[in-house]
Amino acid sequence: LLGNYPRRDIVDWPRSERDGFVMTESNSVVEAFNCRNLAEMAVIAAGLSKYDEAKDYEARAAAAKVEFRRKFINPETRLVRGGEGVEHYSLHANVAALAFGLVPKEDVAKVVEYIDGKGMACSVYFAQYFLEALCEAGRFDLAVKYMAASGDRSWKGMIDFGSTISMEAW
Repeated sequence: LLGNYPRRDIVDWPRSERDGFVMTESNSVVEAFNCRNLAEMAVIAAGLSKYDEAKDYEARAAAAKVEFRRKFINPETRLVRGGEGVEHYSLHANVAALAFGLVPKEDVAKVVEYIDGKGMACSVYFAQYFLEALCEAGRFDLAVKYMAASGDRSWKGMIDFGSTISMEAW
């Protein structure tokens, strides 16, 4: 969104963990991480007493958030597209936007409902963002529901399989 530098897709691998995410040049998950990183850089700069840099990062983060919403949130569905010009609404796009504070307050309930309807359609790696998104939305009840779930796509499933640590894949 801001700056001329190459970005790489960071959406789940393999394909079975992507919820049909459409890889595009303008990718909402990559841009959501960019927005989050700019905001975090502002905090780091302030912590280092580099207040001018902190203000610059804050301004860049605010501008990136506005641009993110313009490019990726469908004004009719209020859901987050996977990329600019894409009409697919993956779990990943909506989770990243919600976890990183990019979803407008009036749309949070709609995005939470969408995410909950998809379930854990992501990898173990992306599950942390799934839980973070639910917690950021104040839906601790749903986060606990997924943490305590059983089945193949759950941490209990890993325990039932015999693992003593979090496995790399469900």
